[in-house]
Amino acid sequence: MGATLANGGTNPITGQRVLDAKYVPKVLSIMMTAGFYDESGLWSWDTGLPAKTGVGGGIVAVVPGKMAIVGFSPPLDESGNSVRGAKSIHYIADQLNLDLFGSEK
Repeated sequence: MGATLANGGTNPITGQRVLDAKYVPKVLSIMMTAGFYDESGLWSWDTGLPAKTGVGGGIVAVVPGKMAIVGFSPPLDESGNSVRGAKSIHYIADQLNLDLFGSEK
């Protein structure tokens, strides 16, 4: 689904439209502002990518027009987010300069 969101709502493998393109920015904005539970603001500030975590330890981050980055590692922090998954995605985003806001690190 992350790749589909990054591709404007169309599955990049099948070519099937899964979500109307007009809804993609709305979904990504909700992911950016609420996808990391109480840590959403910090995640947005540090990484600059819309992301959604799950209490099972999974995280999907979306780079619109480019890709999705996924991490999975069950140990969670106090907010319910994967510690290693978040660090891994942050590292990849930093190394590839994917921060949507172009923040200096």
